[in-house]
Amino acid sequence: MALLVPAQAEAQSTDERRMVPQGTAVRLSALREDSRYRDTFVREFGSLTPENEMKLEALQPRRGHFAFGAADELVRFARRNDKQIHGHALVWGLSLPLWLIDHGATDNLGLRLPPIVLPRLPDALGETVGTVATTLTGWRRDELLSVMRNHIDTVVRHFAGDVQEWDVVNEPMAADGTLAPTVWRRFIGPDYIDAALRAARAADPTAKLFINDYSVETPGRKLDGLVDLARDLLARGVPLDGVGLQMHTHIAAFPDESAITNTMRRFERLGLEVQITEMDVGTSLLDVALPKRLQRQAQAYGAAARACNAVRACTRFTTWGFTDRLSWLGAGESGLLFDHGYDRKPAYAAVRGGFAPLAAKKAQTSSKKRSAPSWKKLTAARRYGSGH
Repeated sequence: MALLVPAQAEAQSTDERRMVPQGTAVRLSALREDSRYRDTFVREFGSLTPENEMKLEALQPRRGHFAFGAADELVRFARRNDKQIHGHALVWGLSLPLWLIDHGATDNLGLRLPPIVLPRLPDALGETVGTVATTLTGWRRDELLSVMRNHIDTVVRHFAGDVQEWDVVNEPMAADGTLAPTVWRRFIGPDYIDAALRAARAADPTAKLFINDYSVETPGRKLDGLVDLARDLLARGVPLDGVGLQMHTHIAAFPDESAITNTMRRFERLGLEVQITEMDVGTSLLDVALPKRLQRQAQAYGAAARACNAVRACTRFTTWGFTDRLSWLGAGESGLLFDHGYDRKPAYAAVRGGFAPLAAKKAQTSSKKRSAPSWKKLTAARRYGSGH
């Protein structure tokens, strides 16, 4: 049975529980080749986000030539196993094919190179590299706008009815709260986000449309910028259904429950859904024994789950992968809910406990009162689990 965790919404009785799907990013190659990976996903999760198979460089490796084979196979797998699909991602400044970076220069020269993807770079270096790579050949606004709209229209129509939600614009914000200088922002202008969302709505009026970003879970200029962007889009009638909080974090400094809850409420007050879309919690760099690191990791996951549980607008809780065997963080970070052998880690129980119904939480509280820990133990636990 897929994991569909009960969440107790505020002002609801214990018999009126909404169900918050728990999802994960998946890799088609692992589903094909690893039966334990496949079986764990099917048993434990209610939805999937394609880790790579629906990014632009995978779906349109050459301009105007779409390659749907891998993504279609993933969709068939999801349908056979009754899983929802969160599409990722239509418009992003990374994972771009070479033709989009160099304006087709290599194709025009007859060089049949495979897609080349620029890696994520530090903000300053990434901006410099992006500027050089795109300015040398350049795009006209109307030409790149047509490319973007055509990609969105083709992809969303292709998957209409199967993909219920889309990260339409991924990582649009810079750290200072302005729009990140992606190829789309640079050559189309700030209204590329409007155009992307409108194109997605026209292609599939039933799909929910999201903006997705990282490092926006706690107060700061980037979060403020994203809230302002969402408010402005809604005020001007641009279609937007929700915001994704990626939640890539680390045991050395992770957001606490209150901070995440407050962030979610900011978007809830705008009438938007909010989801945790890509959570993982790195464990390296902290010089303590692994069991203690895993307990602190569980605290980070539990805080996020409890925050989602507390906010009615939170409609999905997704991790970016589920086994440490396969993670973009690298195996050494041990950032996910299952270890290399597919055994559940303390973080798994923390997520389940974070979504426990109110009645169960009251019972746990009562039990703790009957056998209260010593002040020494309690003080140590608070000091270690402060989350900062």
